[in-house]
Amino acid sequence: MTIKALLEEGVDFLDARDNALLDCEVILAYVLGFDREHLIAHFDDAVDADLQQLFKNYMERIEDGEPIAYITGSKEFYGLDFFVDSRVLVPRPETEHLVERILSYMRKNDGKRYDILDVGTGSCNIPVAIVAALREKGEDLIGIFDAVDVSDDALHVAQINVAQHGLEDKIHVYQSDLMADVGDSYDIIVANLPYIGEESNRFVSADVEKHEPNVALFGGSNGLELYEKMFLQLIEKDIDYKLIVGEFGFAQSEIMGKLLDKYFEGKWVIDKDYADIDRIFVIIK
Repeated sequence: MTIKALLEEGVDFLDARDNALLDCEVILAYVLGFDREHLIAHFDDAVDADLQQLFKNYMERIEDGEPIAYITGSKEFYGLDFFVDSRVLVPRPETEHLVERILSYMRKNDGKRYDILDVGTGSCNIPVAIVAALREKGEDLIGIFDAVDVSDDALHVAQINVAQHGLEDKIHVYQSDLMADVGDSYDIIVANLPYIGEESNRFVSADVEKHEPNVALFGGSNGLELYEKMFLQLIEKDIDYKLIVGEFGFAQSEIMGKLLDKYFEGKWVIDKDYADIDRIFVIIK
């Protein structure tokens, strides 16, 4: 069977799925060890029977809702390639807004070096993206960069990504239940905690709930319990900071505002993401 015929068969199999052709091209390119451009240029090449079967096995996993990133072990975020598997969430495009917000803040104070904490780091996509963006422009703006997570599994993936991008000397990955075991002073704290509600605000697709780690999805009854726990830890431990930036979910703007008022009255704003949806809270001390 040729590449073209195999792609047509895959598209027919995924006929109810958006972007079926693109998904098939990505997976077949992965199976054959090519990039998509090479694949498209060689439509008439034959595919070995064992590779045909492997492609079909992957099609079944995609049809079942498994993220393509878990199959290929790769996901692009902020122009970088990250290793991901079922131990961590697949990085989302809207989270790039956190990276942009932090980089903008850092670049306003030319020459200052910042101590940064990423709470609930997952794949470590946020710290790696920030440090890599600064490194690309030769900007030496990082003092300490701590990246913490409660999950041993997530920390293993985080360490792979730090090493993959050659940033072991810049990012310190370690275990902490939110802010339980972190330092006592940071310039910037960033958090993308689980924020899907188990009772209210349960906006999650069946496929995501089935395949991505629930511990990284659900944040208590209304979705924001972990953020409240983090804010309490911050205050109880008297952790010093200048800026806190975090992500929350669709339709949570009102309850997030009430939570921010409770702990940071008058010192916060909410920003929209690239889809013009309230998504990012910013606390300035």
